[in-house]
Amino acid sequence: MPLVAAKSYVAMANVSNVKCDGEVIKGLQSIDWKIVKRRSNVHNIGIHERIGIDYGDMYVTGILRVRSAFPKFDKSMGEEKPFQLVAELKDQKEAMGKISFDECYIDSKTFTMEVNGAAISEYAFTATRVRQSIGDTEVDFGKIPGL
Repeated sequence: MPLVAAKSYVAMANVSNVKCDGEVIKGLQSIDWKIVKRRSNVHNIGIHERIGIDYGDMYVTGILRVRSAFPKFDKSMGEEKPFQLVAELKDQKEAMGKISFDECYIDSKTFTMEVNGAAISEYAFTATRVRQSIGDTEVDFGKIPGL
């Protein structure tokens, strides 16, 4: 049986965008995020090898860096109101997919202004779940495998 090469996707940051509740975040410099899953090994008496995994909580943390500021995030910090982030990934020619962050909250803001640079606001956020759709692959990172 011949091997079929999987299509690779390369998102371009300068044509992709990130939206907060449908509004494009102007001046966005970068977005970094990670998923943290708490898991524990399950062992049986008399054996050193694990016999399974106990899944615990999962959460998402991230950082958004924006030139100057994004007033909607500043307002969100004061109101403690959730919002949704959607990253629309594109290459030079077409849309590739999207990553959705649900029930987001701003945890903190850091502001930096350097003599030879632009003012940058760095917003730390958390999200309840992440759903990703790239090409024909969809992943809901909040679901426990096998359930």
